[in-house]
Amino acid sequence: MCSNARPDRNLASTQRGFTLVEVIVVLSVILLLTGIAVPMLSGYMEDGRRARAEAEVKVVAASVASFYKDVGTYPARNGTGVNNQVYVLFTGPSIPTTNPFAANHQWATWGMNATRGDLLDNHLTKNTPQGQAGGAYATTGSVRWRGPYFAGTSPLDPWGRPYVVNVISGHSTNATNYKRLWVMSAGPNGRIDTPQTSTATTDLTGDDIGVLIGQRP
Repeated sequence: MCSNARPDRNLASTQRGFTLVEVIVVLSVILLLTGIAVPMLSGYMEDGRRARAEAEVKVVAASVASFYKDVGTYPARNGTGVNNQVYVLFTGPSIPTTNPFAANHQWATWGMNATRGDLLDNHLTKNTPQGQAGGAYATTGSVRWRGPYFAGTSPLDPWGRPYVVNVISGHSTNATNYKRLWVMSAGPNGRIDTPQTSTATTDLTGDDIGVLIGQRP
């Protein structure tokens, strides 16, 4: 019995590959979808970083406020035990050896200075101002250091830079400047935009992310 079917031809027609036009169309669709998806995903990731920074500055600020409540002064002691000598504190495990921000700023200069800068951890977790045990805050009496105020090392911001605490604003007697004490991230652009003067009306500038701890009259 003869059959009119031709299996070899049918098999070949069902297994033929894509034409060049079909490949181009598929690639065009993939590239179009990628062009839409990548900016959306990048935006979601950046929003997530900002949300994390907003949460972390509040945690750092609460820890500094707890320190102030216990010790009666902001964490601005130097390594010899003299209060109100440090101007800027950085979060993170170590003081950067080069400017970690995208532009120069007085807070960055102070933070990396051996006299005017220090790590927040030296005051809130270790009680060794400027890394010196001899400068420790009192641990006895009604007004004393009751830390650690952090579990582990204080965080870097989501972009890998230190949070800045301008403790100069907690002890300066300048009549106009250094009135607002911030915990702040330089934000996505990595540049500190908020002026170091921090007058009574200074607000966060640019894309800086922060929270106000206190303000002098």
